[in-house]
Amino acid sequence: MLHKIRHACAGGSSVELPAEMPEFPHYSDPVEKFRQELERVGGVFLDGRRSEELAGALGLVLKESDSTEIYWEGEELFQRHGISFTLRDPEAFAKGSLLYSFHFRHRVQFPIVLNSKPAERSDLARISLSASGARFGVAETGTVVHEVKAGRGRLLSLLPPAHLVFLSERDLLMNQAMLFLSMPPGQGSALTLVTGPSRTSDIERTLVVGVHGPEKLFVILTS
Repeated sequence: MLHKIRHACAGGSSVELPAEMPEFPHYSDPVEKFRQELERVGGVFLDGRRSEELAGALGLVLKESDSTEIYWEGEELFQRHGISFTLRDPEAFAKGSLLYSFHFRHRVQFPIVLNSKPAERSDLARISLSASGARFGVAETGTVVHEVKAGRGRLLSLLPPAHLVFLSERDLLMNQAMLFLSMPPGQGSALTLVTGPSRTSDIERTLVVGVHGPEKLFVILTS
C-alpha cells in the first residue's frame, strides 16, 4: 500500500476514475430477494404485512429466542409500523424509560401492554430480546439500515443475544445506490448497516457468531 502511495505521489500513472456509475440491480420481487439474501446470511424473515400475521410472527420470535419479554426501542416504532399498544405508565415515553412487554407462553395479543423501568445500562446487559425499527432495507444484500439519532444509542440493538427489526415494505430499496441517494450527507448522526447476525473470523479464521452483536436476527416486514 505504501509503495503504491509513493508511486502515485512521484507522478506515476494512475487508474482513470469511471465517468459513470455502474448499473445496479433491480428485482421484479424485492421482498423475495430481500428474504433470500437475509436467510443466506443466517437471518430470519417473517411476513407481518397483515395484522393477523403479526401476532404469530412475534410469538415465533419469542419462542425462537427463548424469551417471554420484548424490550422496545420507543414510541416511533409502534407508530411507524401500525402496532397497537397501551402504556401502564402514561409518562413512560417522556421519562426515557426502558419499555418492555411480557408474553406468557410466548403469546402475543393486541394492544401490546408496555411496562417501564429506569433505563440502566446494567439492565440492558440482561435483556434477551430487543426490538427496533429499520430506517431502510436493501433487497440486494438483505441488509437493514439503522439510523442513529441524538438521544437514541445503539446498545439496545447490540447487547441482547437476539434482536428483532421491524421493516416497512415502503422502506425496502432495490440496491445500495438507492440507499445512499435516499440518505444524503448531513441527515442523522450515523447509519449502521446490518447484514445478518453478528459474526467474525478474526481469531484463527474460525467463524464465531454473536461476538460483536446479536447471534440471532429476526426481521418482520410490515406494510
